[in-house]
Amino acid sequence: MMGAISKWKIVLYLAGIFAAGGISGWVVAAKTTKERMLTPPAPKEISMHFCDRLASKMNLSPEQSQKIREISERYAKEFDTLRREHGRQIRQSIGNRNAEIKAILTPEQQAQFEQIEREHREARDRERSKDRATNRVAKPSS
Repeated sequence: MMGAISKWKIVLYLAGIFAAGGISGWVVAAKTTKERMLTPPAPKEISMHFCDRLASKMNLSPEQSQKIREISERYAKEFDTLRREHGRQIRQSIGNRNAEIKAILTPEQQAQFEQIEREHREARDRERSKDRATNRVAKPSS
């Protein structure tokens, strides 16, 4: 009788472990997929896909392929610079918006607004840190 109970306990424990593994695998896959969908590709990654697409659809000579890759990489650097510049402009606009909003708030509301903005920045910074760590693991540098 004791042996039968022990066998059932083992089966239930193993089933529980299996279910926990399946659920955690699903959660990790869903989170990773969401992050990949919401994170725009880097300009260099776009450039590589562009060159690969041209190479697969056109009958390019090795020289043409190399020149196209060089041109595309040069523009990828330019796109990255533009993205950074626009990011600075956006941050400046957000700062201007926040200053105007704070000007119409009471001192108590200003403190609340600053707290909300601080929490938003901290959450964004945590997400960026996780993204950077994920990208270092997922995309080894070439």
